[in-house]
Amino acid sequence: MTYLDYMGYHGALAAFLAAGRAAWAVGGLLVVVVVGVSFLYLRERARLARLDDTATTHSERSQRLQAVLELGTGLRASHSVEEVARMAGDAVHDTLNYRENAIYLLDPDDDTFVPVVVIGGDESYDEGIRGRRIPLQVVKGLLKEEFRTGNVYFVDHRFYHWTAEEQEYFPSADFDYPGPGHFHPEDGLFVPLLDHDDRVIGLFDLYNPVDGRVPAPETFQVLEIFANVTVTAIENARYSASLQRLAITDGLTGLHNHRHFQEILSHEVERGLRYGSTFTLLMMDLDFFKNVNDRLGHQRGDDVLRRVSEVITVAARSSDFVARYGGEEFVMILPETPSRQAEAVAQRVRQGVKRIVLEVPNPPDLSISIGVADFPFCGKERESLIAAADAALMFAKRSGRDMVTHFSAVTPLDFDSAALEGLTFRLEGADLVTLEALAAAVDARDTFDRGHTARVVETVEKIIGPLGLDESDRDIVRAAARIYDVGKLVIPIEVLNRTDGLGDVEREAIRRHPDVGRSLLESTMKLAHLLPVVGHHHECWDGSGYPGGLKGEEIPLAARVIAICDAYQAMVSDRPYRKALSGEEVIAELRAGAGTQFDPDLVERFIAAVGASGV
Repeated sequence: MTYLDYMGYHGALAAFLAAGRAAWAVGGLLVVVVVGVSFLYLRERARLARLDDTATTHSERSQRLQAVLELGTGLRASHSVEEVARMAGDAVHDTLNYRENAIYLLDPDDDTFVPVVVIGGDESYDEGIRGRRIPLQVVKGLLKEEFRTGNVYFVDHRFYHWTAEEQEYFPSADFDYPGPGHFHPEDGLFVPLLDHDDRVIGLFDLYNPVDGRVPAPETFQVLEIFANVTVTAIENARYSASLQRLAITDGLTGLHNHRHFQEILSHEVERGLRYGSTFTLLMMDLDFFKNVNDRLGHQRGDDVLRRVSEVITVAARSSDFVARYGGEEFVMILPETPSRQAEAVAQRVRQGVKRIVLEVPNPPDLSISIGVADFPFCGKERESLIAAADAALMFAKRSGRDMVTHFSAVTPLDFDSAALEGLTFRLEGADLVTLEALAAAVDARDTFDRGHTARVVETVEKIIGPLGLDESDRDIVRAAARIYDVGKLVIPIEVLNRTDGLGDVEREAIRRHPDVGRSLLESTMKLAHLLPVVGHHHECWDGSGYPGGLKGEEIPLAARVIAICDAYQAMVSDRPYRKALSGEEVIAELRAGAGTQFDPDLVERFIAAVGASGV
C-alpha cells in the first residue's frame, strides 16, 4: 500500500471517527455529514490516484518494450559496428530521456575506450566527450561492486568522491540539484557492454536526466536489456566485418586482393568521371622472381612477397590503396595524385625493394619494375587504365628492369614481334583515350613535326561539316584522327627524325606502321570500327598505296578523308628540307594528287571547306 493509500484511507477514517466523537459530544449532526462526505471524497481520490499511477506505469513499460523490440529489429538488418552503436544510442536517448548519452567501444590495441556515439543538448560538452579516449583502468575504477544493480552501475555522489583523473574523463556539468532523490552533477550512470566471455568491449554513459530524478529500478532493467541487444549486434557486425575482410584480403601478404582492387578501381573511375578528380595507378612486378623460387624454394619466395608487400605499404600514404594483383605483381591506387607525385612514391618502392636483404648464403639481388598510368589522361575506363599501366610495366621490363616508366614514355624502343605481341595483349581492355595517349607519345617523338596529330584533329573538326558526311562517318573520322598513326611506335626514333634519304630497311619500317596500328586495335573490340581507317589511311586512289593496294572506293571513306587531312597538315608545316607551303601551293599539290593519291571528289570538297572555314 502506498503512502497516498495510507493517508487517503486510514487518515480519512481516523478523521471521521474523531470528528464523529466530537460531533456527538455537541450533538451536531451536520458536522457528521460533512465529515462523512470528506471521508468518501478522500477515499475516491486515493483510488483514482492508484489507477492513474498504474496506467502511467503500464504505458511507460509498453513504450520501453516497444523501443527494445524496434531496436532489436533494426539491429538485425545492420552490418556496421558504427551503425549499431548509433542506433543503440538513439534508442536509449529517445526512451530514457537523458540529456547526455555516449557509447564507447574498447580499442584493444591500446586498452582505451573510444567514443563512437555522442548525443546531447550541450554541443561544447559533447565536443569534449568526442575528443577523449578513456583508459580501461579508469573505467574499471568506477565499476565498483557497491554501485552495481544487475549489470548497471550508478555512482552515487553521496558515497563516492571522484579522483582528479576520473573528473578529467567524466567532467561534471553545471545543472540544478533540488535535493535527495534527484540526479546530482557528480552522479554517474554506466552500463558496461560485455561480450559472450564477459569481457568489457564497450560502455553506455548516461548523464543528466530530463526529469532530474535518480534512475528507478525499471530504468536499470531497460538499460541492461538495451546493452545485451547492443552487444549481440556488435559481435554479429564484427563477425560479418571479419568475413568481409577475409573476402577482400590476400591470404599470403595481408594486402587487399585482386577482386577488391577491381572494385576500388571501378569506384575511383566513377568518382573521377562524376567529380572531375584525378588519380594514378601503379602496376609493379618483381624482376626475375622465378629465379628466387627456383633457387630458394617457394617458402622463401613467399617470404620475399611478404617483405615486398611491407615495403610497398610503408611507401604508400594513408589515402593510397595497395593490393596484390597476382603472383609477384602488386598494384597501388593513389587518389588525387598527379603522375609526377605518384612516380616519386613508385621510386620509394623501387629503392625499398633493392634494400631487402635475404638471410641466405649469397642472397640474390631483388628489384621491381613499375608501370604508371594516370586518370583521365591514360584512360577513362577501368580496363583501359589497367592496360596502360601494364603496357608501361612491360616497357620498364624491356628497358632493363628496376625502373619506373609512365605510359607516355613507352615508345622509345625498337620493336620486335614478341614486344608487339605483348603490347597488343596488354591493350586488350584499352579505350580510345588509352590509344590516344599512346599516339600522343608517338607524336611527341617526332622532333620535326611534333603536334602533327593534334593539328590533324583540329583540321578534321573544322572541315567535317562542310564535307557533307553522314553522322556515323563523322564520328569515325573524328575518332580515327586521334589515333590513326599509333602504329608509328614501331618506327625507330632515328628513322622518324631522319633528314636525309631512307634505305630499304627504314622504308619498310615506315610502311609497317598501318598494320601495326591495326594489330593494336584488333586487341580491343571497343575500337573495332576504327580498324579500316587505321589500317588503310596510306592507301592511294589509284591503288599504288600500302599496305593493301586498295584503289578507288575500295578504300574506306574515313581513311580517304584522313589521308587528305594528314597530307594537308604536312604541307602547311615547316620541314627540315623545306618551308611550309603557301595556301595556293597547297591547293595546287592537292589537285595534282587528285585521282592518283587522293579521292578527286573529296579533294574539291576539302578545298571548298578549307576556304569556307579559314583553315
